[in-house]
Amino acid sequence: MQMGRSSTRVLGDLDFDPVSLAIGGDFIVAGGQRAELAVARLSDPCAPTVVQSGGSINNMVALDQSRSAQPRRRFRDSAAFIEDGVTNLNIMNNSTMPRLVVCNNDHTVRLMSLPDLHLVTELKFPTAINYAAISPDGTKMCVVGDSNEVFLFNKRGDDFEKIASLTASNDASFSCDWNQGSQYFAVGSQDGYVTVWDIRSQQKMVQLETFQHGRSRGACRNVKFSPSGSIDLLAFSEHTSYVNIVDTRSFEKRQVLCASNPESIPHGDVMDNAVQAAFSMIDSPSMVRQDLQITGLRFAPDSSALFVGLEESILEYTVDKIGRYSFSTSEII
Repeated sequence: MQMGRSSTRVLGDLDFDPVSLAIGGDFIVAGGQRAELAVARLSDPCAPTVVQSGGSINNMVALDQSRSAQPRRRFRDSAAFIEDGVTNLNIMNNSTMPRLVVCNNDHTVRLMSLPDLHLVTELKFPTAINYAAISPDGTKMCVVGDSNEVFLFNKRGDDFEKIASLTASNDASFSCDWNQGSQYFAVGSQDGYVTVWDIRSQQKMVQLETFQHGRSRGACRNVKFSPSGSIDLLAFSEHTSYVNIVDTRSFEKRQVLCASNPESIPHGDVMDNAVQAAFSMIDSPSMVRQDLQITGLRFAPDSSALFVGLEESILEYTVDKIGRYSFSTSEII
């Protein structure tokens, strides 16, 4: 884990409070609580375009980074969970028609053009939408919101066709993601479960429970697969303090990171069917910690690191890529 400080720079000022964020290619996009959207080019961030996209809170904004759009370079969205349900953004990026995916509390997912933010496609749902993820091969989309339904779509260009409605757990879902091969997708839910499906059968492969359990501290807010290389990891964060790293080759090995006390647990705890042992160690009186809300989670594009966003800082954990390539039994991070 890297504990050093790095310099920052201000890209520009906004006249609204951003609650979701995405970056891809040359674009950076921010979403607001009153349907505001601001887009700027990283090469010229001082002249953003700001519009009202319609609806309510923009829970998520993201760029489409599917391989059909850009085969050699893939960024992941950096949307963070916001307590009041602001939707996410997703940028779909190709050389001729980059696209932005906007999830909103008004029960919609909107596909918008960049940089002019014109509406291209609008999908309507029976519930407020928290997150949408397009598969890396650009052929599928998974959508989740304030119910336990998971909506699956075929995607061709700017057109979407609903193919299934699945059930994740017993509560609302906040995040979803695809593995790099586009055959698995995972959904993180409020009641502390992460469910993984195989798209080929649409059957549940495994259902994982968060380290702290339940819908309070243990609610799953973010879920991400490693985006490249033979790393084969699934990371998911809890509402406070903990991040879980799962080996997706078997889904049997897990490592838990305590983000609120990284110096006490610098490398997390490897858990091979030893959850109770890990609980006993972390909850011991000698390891006093303060609960911190986790605001976001993402892997580096080359899967060499995992970044965990806290309210006032970002933690960087280095992935043991050599160990992953050699199928080592050592720690993941």
